[in-house]
Amino acid sequence: MMLSIGLKPDETKLVKDYILLPLLLDVLEHDRSILCRADLKTPELTNAIIDHLQAAALSDLAQARRTMREYAIKVYEDRKTKLGIEVEFVCRGYHHKLSILWGLIEAEIEQRSYTYLGLQIADKGSLL
Repeated sequence: MMLSIGLKPDETKLVKDYILLPLLLDVLEHDRSILCRADLKTPELTNAIIDHLQAAALSDLAQARRTMREYAIKVYEDRKTKLGIEVEFVCRGYHHKLSILWGLIEAEIEQRSYTYLGLQIADKGSLL
C-alpha cells in the first residue's frame, strides 16, 4: 500500500531533475557522436557548445543529488515505459510515484538546453 501526502514543488523538481538531467547528458553524448562523424566547418565550436551544456547539466545534477540527500529523498526505482518514465521514491518517510511522459521529457530537455545557452526557447524559430 502506497501512503501519500502532498509533495512540495521543490521536492518534485528535485526528483524531476534527478531523472531528466542524466537523460539530457545521454542526448548530448549521442549528438556529439553523430557530429564527430559529420564534416562540420566548425567542429571546435560545436564541441564547445556541447561541453558547455554538459558542464551545466552535471553541475545541476550534482546539486540536485546533494539537496535530495539533505531532504532525505531516495529514489528506489525508475523504469522506462512506452509512455515515459515512472519513478518511485521516499520523501519524508512517505512513498511517492512520479510519471513523466516522453513528450514532456523532450520538451524539458529542450527547454533546459536553451536556458543553459542563455537563449529563449520562444526565439528558436527566429535564431536562423
